[in-house]
Amino acid sequence: MMARIGLLGRIMLFLLGALSVLVIVTVSIDRWQIAHRPFPWNSSFPRLDQAAHIMTLLREADPALRPAILKAVSGEALRAEIADQPPPEAELIREPRLEARLRRLTGETDDRISAFTSTAMLHRGVDAADVADQDRRRPIGSLSTATYRLPDGRILVISAIERHRSLMPWLLGLPLSLWVAILGVAVAGLVLVGARHELTPLRRLTEAVSRFDGRVTEPAIPTQGAPEIRHLARAVQVMQERIVGLMAERSLLIGAISHDLKTYLTRLRLRAEGVAEPERRERLIEDLDAMTALIDTSLGFARGTAVGVERAAVDLADLVAVEVAEQAAQGIAIRLTGEDVQDAVTVGDAVALRRVVANLIENAVKFSRSTVAVAVSRTGTVCHVVVEDDGPGIPDAERAAVFSPFYRVERSRSRQTGGTGLGLTIARQIAEAHGGSVVAEAGSLGGARLVVTLPALA
Repeated sequence: MMARIGLLGRIMLFLLGALSVLVIVTVSIDRWQIAHRPFPWNSSFPRLDQAAHIMTLLREADPALRPAILKAVSGEALRAEIADQPPPEAELIREPRLEARLRRLTGETDDRISAFTSTAMLHRGVDAADVADQDRRRPIGSLSTATYRLPDGRILVISAIERHRSLMPWLLGLPLSLWVAILGVAVAGLVLVGARHELTPLRRLTEAVSRFDGRVTEPAIPTQGAPEIRHLARAVQVMQERIVGLMAERSLLIGAISHDLKTYLTRLRLRAEGVAEPERRERLIEDLDAMTALIDTSLGFARGTAVGVERAAVDLADLVAVEVAEQAAQGIAIRLTGEDVQDAVTVGDAVALRRVVANLIENAVKFSRSTVAVAVSRTGTVCHVVVEDDGPGIPDAERAAVFSPFYRVERSRSRQTGGTGLGLTIARQIAEAHGGSVVAEAGSLGGARLVVTLPALA
């Protein structure tokens, strides 16, 4: 599975794995802290304590000082005022446990103190009708309003001021695990963008290497990215230049050898034609022709010029039909199926691809007993050309080796069959240069079955 994941995917997997572990650990710590947090009864209630102190202060203060005291104690958290009547309780919920704490703090024993929470608790799943039944089970609500009947009968109303919840305090109040998750997503996004940026030169380098065919050096690859990638790009550029130079030198060497060998062969042929004995002359000329064919084929293979640089759409059905017609015109028993296939089209060098088909058909004709069958088809995104014969076939153990240069299957190839041993090698070389392949299989006619696979034109 990991073998199919690219470098960027692996980086993201490692990062997400590390962030997942971090989130799990943080959540576990949060839950442990919640489990060991003190019960609300033992925690501090700053607003409630402040309200109790205000009640005590106004209870004992001179009534003439009350306006100044009210102004002094009203602030950002609480607002205190004195009214003749208690506020309406329609929007409030009585909270007996808050009242009990206020009585303890103020020393009051009667019902002069009332404490309420707002109906906002209803939005948290607390039904007003069930408040009395849930008093022992639900947590203490936050103080919304508290009233205290002063000794002179007037009502002290203490109201909690709801602070405006801005975005920043709300964010700062989020659990640590949620913060870690948010930061993790942000970090993962930054890493993804950075990794894609850093891997862009490597992707361009890969594309340039894939296009390189040894003939012409690819355009200079921009030296961007990490130092390792820049060093690799320079090394690849130097390697391409060396390969192009070596290929050029080899081509010059092969050209010189070809010229000199053909010069000597031409001289030998002229001398052979001057031999008086007809039988001996024919043998010499036949050997010289075979040597010339062998040298031409070998030099063509060595040059690596089997495939031209220019590519175009090639209709394989038409190409195969032409080659089969030429063989049939020579009296060969050969049949073709699939010549009417309309979409068996690939992109490549038509001359080189015809050489593939010609080599395979000539090989089949050479070793067949009576019949050669050729078929053209398209399946999905690939085209197939199948050449079969009813000859002795190719043993299983030698089906890969037959594509090696100068390899011969001894029991079927003899001096009578001739051949240079390069036909299948050249066919595979051309097919692979087109992004395809050539394989040998067991044929339905009892002999060899050679299958050419090429990418189809979309």
